[in-house]
Amino acid sequence: MSDDHGPPKPTPEQAALSAVALVGQLGLVVVICIGAGVAAGVYLGNKLGRSGLFLVVFTLLGVAAGLYGAYRLLAKEIPWNR
Repeated sequence: MSDDHGPPKPTPEQAALSAVALVGQLGLVVVICIGAGVAAGVYLGNKLGRSGLFLVVFTLLGVAAGLYGAYRLLAKEIPWNR
């Protein structure tokens, strides 16, 4: 009879690479969301003639979306004790 209780533990190298990959994903999610918000704000501001207003609003929406995306990534990785 086997004492297997789930998947095998990762080696320290695998754990380090997994952590680096997670940090990279977090950075990309935040940067892409903010960049998309800035781009949308600039585009709409130029089209509608209110560049400052749209830039600020869509930049804030991009920051919020980036932080929410980062939270969702972390929520999948962190074991919550509920």
